[in-house]
Amino acid sequence: MESDQDSLLARAMLTLDALDHLDQGVSVFDQSLRLVSWNRYFTQMLEFPAEFAQIGTPLEALFLFNAQRGDYGPGNPAEQVRERMALARQFVPHHFERTRPNGQVLEIHGIPLKSGGFVTIYTDITERKKAEQALQESHDLLEQRVTERTADLRDLNQALKQEIAQHKSAQAALLESQKLNALGQLTSGIAHDFNNLLTIIQGNLDLIGDDPQPDVATRESLHAAAGASRRGAELTRQLLAFSSHQTLTPTAVRPARLFADIGAMLKRTLGDAIEVEIDPGTHTWATQVDPIRLENAILNLALNARDAMPQGGHLVISTANISLDQQQTRLGLDPGDFVMYVIEDDGEGMPSDIVERAFEPFFTTKGVGTGTGLGLSTVYGFARQSGGQVCLASKPGIGTRVELYLPRATAEEDKASHIAPVDVPGGNGERILVVENDPDVRHFICRVLEDLGYNTLDASDGQQAQQLAEIHPDLDLLLTDLLMPGGIDGESLCHRLKITHPHIEALCISGQTNRMSDSEATSPPAATLAKPFSAQELAKAVRLALNPAAITGH
Repeated sequence: MESDQDSLLARAMLTLDALDHLDQGVSVFDQSLRLVSWNRYFTQMLEFPAEFAQIGTPLEALFLFNAQRGDYGPGNPAEQVRERMALARQFVPHHFERTRPNGQVLEIHGIPLKSGGFVTIYTDITERKKAEQALQESHDLLEQRVTERTADLRDLNQALKQEIAQHKSAQAALLESQKLNALGQLTSGIAHDFNNLLTIIQGNLDLIGDDPQPDVATRESLHAAAGASRRGAELTRQLLAFSSHQTLTPTAVRPARLFADIGAMLKRTLGDAIEVEIDPGTHTWATQVDPIRLENAILNLALNARDAMPQGGHLVISTANISLDQQQTRLGLDPGDFVMYVIEDDGEGMPSDIVERAFEPFFTTKGVGTGTGLGLSTVYGFARQSGGQVCLASKPGIGTRVELYLPRATAEEDKASHIAPVDVPGGNGERILVVENDPDVRHFICRVLEDLGYNTLDASDGQQAQQLAEIHPDLDLLLTDLLMPGGIDGESLCHRLKITHPHIEALCISGQTNRMSDSEATSPPAATLAKPFSAQELAKAVRLALNPAAITGH
C-alpha cells in the first residue's frame, strides 16, 4: 500500500505537470525568498538559464540576472537589485506591467502566502498591448479624421453660406435689373407715342404762330401751349434717359444762371406753404454736367422736400465750392474740385433704416399709387454718371439734408444756348421721301417741307417707301422714322436706299435718340432728329442733311 509521503509526492508532481500546460508563468518563493516551485513557461518566458530552474535559487540571483541584461532599463544593477529585494521582503500584493528590451510586455501579479513567501503569476500581454495600441491609434486617427471632416464641413458650410448670400444678392440684382428693364420698356413705348403727339402739337403751334397778325389772346394761348409742349418734351426726354440710359450732354453750368432759370418754377411748383430760399453763392464754380438732368435732379429733391413738409416749412437750396485732396477724399470721390449743391428742409425727416435704403430703386415711403420710388435712385444715377456723388442725412422731427457733389467745369460756360436763332434757307425743289407710320406726324412734316419749297413723297412704312424709291430714282433725301412696323425699320431702310440710290442723303427721326448709337453691328447711316421737334428745327435738320455748308458756312 502506497505511503502518505508517496501520495503527497504524486499529487505534487501532478500539480507541477498541470502548471506546465498553462500559458502563464508561475513561480513560488518561500519566506526566505528562495525558489520552491515553478512551471516550464516561467523559465521560457523570462529566458532564464537552466541552472536557475532548481529549488533553492535565490530571488536575488534572478533579479541580478535581469538587471545585468538590461531588463530593468539603464541604471546600476546592484542598486536595482537592492530596491527590488527591499520591496519583496515586505510580502505585500503587487501588480504591475514591465516591458522587456525585446519589446515583450509582461503583466506581473504577486500574491503573499499565509505560510510565508508568495506566488507570482507572469502573463505575456504583448499582443494584447499591440491590439490596444492599434485600437488607440485607430481611435486617434478616427478622432483626427472626424476633426478634419468637421473642419471641412464647417468650411463647406461657410462657403455654402457665402454662396447662398451671393446667390441671393445675384437674385436681388437680377430682380432689380428685370424691374428696371420692364419699366424701361414701358416708359420707352409711352415716351415714343407721347413724342409723336408732341411733335404734332408743337409743329402745328409753330405753323399757327406764323400768322403775321394774331390777336393778343391768341398769342398768349399759343405761348402757353408752346411752353406746355416744351415741358412735355423734356418729360419724355427724362423718361427716355432713364429707360434707355441716354448719353448725357455735359456742359459748363453756373449755379447763378441755373437758379435764375428754375427759381420761379420751383416756387410756383412747391406752393405758398413752402418758404423757398435759393442761394447760388457769389463765386461758385461752374459744374460740368448735363443742365437738363441737373434741373431735373434739383426739382426731384425739392418735390421730395415738399412732401416731407405737408403743413409747410422752409426749404434752402445753396451751393458751395469743395476741394478734396488725397487725404480728404470721401464718399467715393477722387481728389479734385467739386461744387456741392445742398437741398435742406425742416420737414418730418427719416429714421436711419429708411435713409440706408433711400437710393434703392423702387423703394418709397409714400402710399400706394403716390410714389414710384425712382426719384432718389435717378438722382443717384445722374450724380455717379456725372462723376460726382450724392449723400443724404436725416433725423425724424428735424429734417433732411441732401448734398449733391458735381465736378467743377474746366472750360468756360457753354454759350451755345444763348446764340440768336439763325435764319434757315428754304428748299429749291429737292425731292424728299418722308417715311413715318403716324399719319398726323407725316402730314405735319410734309406740310412744313412743302412750305419751305421742297417736293415730298410720303410712305407709311419701309415696304411702301422702297416701292416709291423704285419709281423715283431722283430722290435727294430720305427722311424716316427709326421705329416702324412692317419688318423694315428706318435704319435698314437707310442702308437699302444707299445701295439703290448712291447719292441720296438720309435723316432719321426718333423719340429714342440713343437707339442708333447703341448699335455695335454697323455705324449710324444718318444724322438723327429727336422728337418732338419744331418746324424750325425740322427745317434746320433737313437743310443740314442736304447741304451742311448752308448752315455751317464751311
